[in-house]
Amino acid sequence: MPVGVVDLDNTATTRAMIRKLDAFQSTKVIASYNNVNEARLFLLTPYSIGTELKFKRSKEWMAMAENKTWVALTGKFLPQTIIFLAIFYGFEFYIYGVMDFPHPGGVWSMLLLGLLAVTSAEGFGIFTFGLIPSLRMSMSVCSLWSVVSFSACGATFPAFAMSPIIEGIAQLFPLRHYYMVYQMNIFNGFPLMDAWFNLSALVLFSILPIFTMWNIKRSMLLYDYIP
Repeated sequence: MPVGVVDLDNTATTRAMIRKLDAFQSTKVIASYNNVNEARLFLLTPYSIGTELKFKRSKEWMAMAENKTWVALTGKFLPQTIIFLAIFYGFEFYIYGVMDFPHPGGVWSMLLLGLLAVTSAEGFGIFTFGLIPSLRMSMSVCSLWSVVSFSACGATFPAFAMSPIIEGIAQLFPLRHYYMVYQMNIFNGFPLMDAWFNLSALVLFSILPIFTMWNIKRSMLLYDYIP
């Protein structure tokens, strides 16, 4: 699994940890970031919606979509989705095509997983803003969710060896399901049906905004931005 690293200490200890992570059979460190801001994905989604409130463009945005929330969200996030997919597939082409990282699961499985990885992250971000229509609070929740997901996904320590409560909570993170599909289907070559639960979870994360569209519309038309 391709991994990006944020090393704020840049000490001999942290560099040794990165080398150990890169030495694992199932992970490869492909990028290093100077700070957490550079490594975000989750946060761009609530930020994109919240800035409409912050800069007092929310009513104009909804008017352009004829007050249809799904039209407004599609118009805003379709270009972002295309950009994210281009970056995602570009990394995959480099890792699996140029570097020849093992991928017995095939190209189609990788393309499907990349699409679900992007849409599930965006879906969770939109859902979070719908629950908490505040730029500051929704970004804080997504930031916490993304950071904790690296600990709970099982990439560096197996989730089944954790507390049963933690193992259950890990299912609430899209990254956990991405990692499981990668391990089973792409890295080991098992059929996609063997990961039906994890694929279904990623689809569910992708469609979560359906349940909060009404609140997004109300916040865009009625709420005022509070710093």
